[in-house]
Amino acid sequence: MPIPILDPAPPHGKAQLHGFTLLEALVAMALLGILVGLAAPAMSGLRTRQQLQGQGEAFLNSLVLARSEALRRQQRVSICAQGLDAQCDTLGRWQQGWLVFADTNHNGLRDSGEVLIEARSAVPVAIQVGVSNTVKTYFSYNAEGRSASASGAFMAGTWRFCRPGSSAGWQVVVNALGRPRIEAYTVQLCS
Repeated sequence: MPIPILDPAPPHGKAQLHGFTLLEALVAMALLGILVGLAAPAMSGLRTRQQLQGQGEAFLNSLVLARSEALRRQQRVSICAQGLDAQCDTLGRWQQGWLVFADTNHNGLRDSGEVLIEARSAVPVAIQVGVSNTVKTYFSYNAEGRSASASGAFMAGTWRFCRPGSSAGWQVVVNALGRPRIEAYTVQLCS
């Protein structure tokens, strides 16, 4: 059977043009603009949720680090709100960041000579960090990896990461044994 030969030349000697007209390109760009405009608010909300979750996970990781370092070093390790010059903020402004340090004198404050294990920078300006009163300024793990206050009593607490105007937030909860977990929560008031 013979193989047919295709003639690349168009019929009647007219050349076929491939492409878009200016009008077609403008319509396509307008449709693309509308779709991007519709998707932008949803992407903004997703970005906000991811940013909140990321800050909560960073704090959770610092708690896990503090606990493991207390076990490894066999000494008290504390985490506190960060103040000036890698010292603890006694007012408990956790949005300024936090420090993980070997708390050799068991006072919940980073003093000169105490080893700084980790320093986390401030959370983004739009994010608020709220804490329960039991952990207002610091949280500690003893040499056995259990949460303990400066007096030796157990500690438990909650750190909430939220954004004003958003109904979703993330919280890090530490139970009486010192085990931290992270979970989503519905924000009632973010301040």
